[in-house]
Amino acid sequence: MNELMSTEQLIYLFDVAGVAVFAITGALAAQGKKLDILGVVVLGIVTALGGGTIRDITMDVHPVIWIADTTYLWTAIVSAVSAFILCRYLTYPRRLMLLLDALGMSLFAVLGAQKAIALNMPPVIAVMMAMITGCAGGMIRDILTRQIPLILQRNGELYATCAMLGAIVYVAMSGLIEDSMLMMISITVALVVRLASMYTGLELPEFVMKGHKLEPRDVVNTESKKQ
Repeated sequence: MNELMSTEQLIYLFDVAGVAVFAITGALAAQGKKLDILGVVVLGIVTALGGGTIRDITMDVHPVIWIADTTYLWTAIVSAVSAFILCRYLTYPRRLMLLLDALGMSLFAVLGAQKAIALNMPPVIAVMMAMITGCAGGMIRDILTRQIPLILQRNGELYATCAMLGAIVYVAMSGLIEDSMLMMISITVALVVRLASMYTGLELPEFVMKGHKLEPRDVVNTESKKQ
């Protein structure tokens, strides 16, 4: 019983931490967008809670997580407001947002897989729910700020693949390793792969037809900026 409670507490801690981290990335993404504090808070909320909301609706879980426990909503609000205030006085490198996003994605991906497994969903659905939970909030954030979502960018960095790998580790080893330890391992896998892709250019192979050449990436980026 103590072990079960320990695992539940760890899941709750990771959930709240993920909400806080993603809410901060939502607030940081507002830089240069001329949003007021309400706009920043809304962006933080949809970034932090969007993935979990889509996951719960997809799996027919009612009420959704932030309605069932308003701690998540308040965490998102407080985190976004705090980022709004601090960023008025402190400068931060863009890399910070990417690092926080990587952490939030890793936490949410594994938590999405864990929830799906707890609801007796098939392994493939658990992996899909992990990717939705880990990536959907960031996609909403990027779309609202008129950026190409990180999940769709191919600039030498993996994104959804990292969420998928963390989820696969969790699903494959579920029942074989103590759950709280397995969650830590799976989150670490997703985070390490994401960081490795950010700093080393680790990437998946491109689709190239025989006899065709891809334009250099800098040429493609220049053309997209012109548009």
